[in-house]
Amino acid sequence: MTKRIFIIAGEASGDFLGARLLQSLKAQQSNLEIAGIGGNQMQEQGLKSLFPMSEISLYGIFELIPHLFSILKRIQQTKQAIKNFKPNVVVTIDSPGFTLRIARYVKKLKIPVVHYVAPSVWALRPGRAKKLAQRVGVDHLLCLLPFEPPYFECHGLSTTFVGHPITEIDLPEDKNFRESLGFSREATLVCLLPGSRKSEIQNLLQIFLKTVEKLSQNRRIEVVLPTLPHLIPLIEPFIKNSTIPIKIVTTAQEKWKAFMQSSIALAASGTVSLELAYVGVPQVIAYKLSKLTYWIARLLVSTQYVSLVNILTKEMVVPELLQNECSVDILYKKLDGILSDSKLQKQTRQKYVEAINMLKIPQAKPSEIAASVIKKFL
Repeated sequence: MTKRIFIIAGEASGDFLGARLLQSLKAQQSNLEIAGIGGNQMQEQGLKSLFPMSEISLYGIFELIPHLFSILKRIQQTKQAIKNFKPNVVVTIDSPGFTLRIARYVKKLKIPVVHYVAPSVWALRPGRAKKLAQRVGVDHLLCLLPFEPPYFECHGLSTTFVGHPITEIDLPEDKNFRESLGFSREATLVCLLPGSRKSEIQNLLQIFLKTVEKLSQNRRIEVVLPTLPHLIPLIEPFIKNSTIPIKIVTTAQEKWKAFMQSSIALAASGTVSLELAYVGVPQVIAYKLSKLTYWIARLLVSTQYVSLVNILTKEMVVPELLQNECSVDILYKKLDGILSDSKLQKQTRQKYVEAINMLKIPQAKPSEIAASVIKKFL
C-alpha cells in the first residue's frame, strides 16, 4: 500500500535536513509518495516542490512586512495542497513562522504532524513550548540538541533527541579544489558566508567584502563564496568591482570542499557556524538587523551567546560580532588576530570537537532515527 508524506522546509538548513530525511525514509519504507515544499537537495530526493522554497525564506519582523501578502497566499496554497494530497503524515522542518501555521490547520484535518527542529524556547519565549504542545497540533517533535526535550516533555509533547545532522556528513576529498578555482596554495583563502536570505546578503555582504579588502592590505587574500544558485543575481552586483579574486560555488559538495580548504571564515550567524566547526575552520560570525528588530530581539532573547558552538561549550569559542560590532574595522581586527595566532586556532579546534561530540548519538545517524519515528505514523 502506498504511503504519503507531505514535507515542508523553508530555508537552506531545512532543505539539507529534509533531503537526508527523505533518503532515510525511502530506505526504510517502500511505496512512498512525497509532496511538499523544499529546495534543490530535497528535489534531488524526488520532491517536486509546490513553489520555490526561497519565497518563504524570510526573517525579521519588518523585513517580512513587504512580503506579507505573498506569504499569506502561499500558506493558503499549501493548505489546499495538503487537503488534496491526503497524506498519512505531515512533516514540518524548522521555519516555525510558516510551518506551524500549517500544522495548526493540519490538526483540523486529523492528520498527524511531526515537527523537525525544536523552536529555540531555551533562548526565546519559553512559553512557546506549551503552545507547541497544546495548541499548535504537533504530535511529535524531533530535537537536534540534547538539552531540548525537557522543555517540551513537561507539557506532554512526545519528543525525541535524534542528534544533529552535522554529525553524519561525509566530507569530500579534493586536494586540487583551490587549483580548480584558479587559486594559489600560498594565499590566505577566506570563506565568505553572508547568509541564505536576501535580507542577510543585503545587510552583510558589503561589510564582509570591505573587511576582506582591508585584510588584503597586509596579506595575499583570495575569497570563496558558497551560496545558492538563485542568490547569484543578488550577489554579483556586490562583487563585480572587487579588487580581490572571488569565486562563487553553489553545490553542497563545493561548499564542503571550500570549508576544508579555507584558512578562515566570516559568516552570518546561523547553522553554518556549526558546519564550519565540524570541519575545523577558524571563524568569526556576524549579524545585522534593522535597529527596531534587533532591539525587540534583545528584549526577548535570554541566552548569553548566539552561536551553537558557544552555547554548547558555555564559552565564547566563536567570536560573535553583532549589530554595531558588525563593522569593517572590528571584523578586520578579529580576523587578523585569529590568522596571526596559531595557538588560538589549535585551541579553537579542540573546543569544536567538544561541541560536536555533544551532538552525536553512538551507532546511529540522526536522519535514520528521525525516519524511524516518522515511519510509525505511516
